[in-house]
Amino acid sequence: MNMVQPGTRILVADSDRAVLEMLQIRLDLAGYHALAARSGPAALEMAHNMRPALMVLDLAITEMTAFEVMAALQRDVSRPCGQILLVGKRLGVDEVKRGAALGVRACMLKPFSGADLVERVSKMLKPASPAPPPASAVGSRMPPAGRPSSSSDVFI
Repeated sequence: MNMVQPGTRILVADSDRAVLEMLQIRLDLAGYHALAARSGPAALEMAHNMRPALMVLDLAITEMTAFEVMAALQRDVSRPCGQILLVGKRLGVDEVKRGAALGVRACMLKPFSGADLVERVSKMLKPASPAPPPASAVGSRMPPAGRPSSSSDVFI
C-alpha cells in the first residue's frame, strides 16, 4: 500500500481533457489531492497559488511551452514549486536535457497507464533513505542502493 501524506498536492497539466481527467482520478484514488490545469498559464498560476509537492507537466501543453512554464517557475524563487515530472509523446534526449536544466526530476514517455504514473509519483515523493553503511567485507556482491527498480524508470 502506498504511504501518502493525506492531501499531498499534485498538479497535473495536460491539454488533453481525457488524459487530464484519468490522471486526476487515479491520483485522487491513490490518496493525493490532484489539481488540474489545461494550459501553460493555468498551470503556472496554480503552481504559484497552490504550491504542489509535484507537477506532472505535459510537453505539449498549450498557450505556453512546457519549457516556458518551467523557466517561469524557476525565476520565481519566492514561491518555489515542488518536483517536476515531464511527460510527453516525443521526449528525446534534447528535451530531457533541457528539462533537467529547468528542474525536471523525472520523465515518462506517453502512453503510460494511470498505475504507472501513480507509481512514479510515489517514488518521486518518497523521502530519501539514509545511505547504507559501507560493506564490511571486500568483494561484497550487494547491489548498489538507490537504483531504479526497472529499466523504464528515467530519473534525472
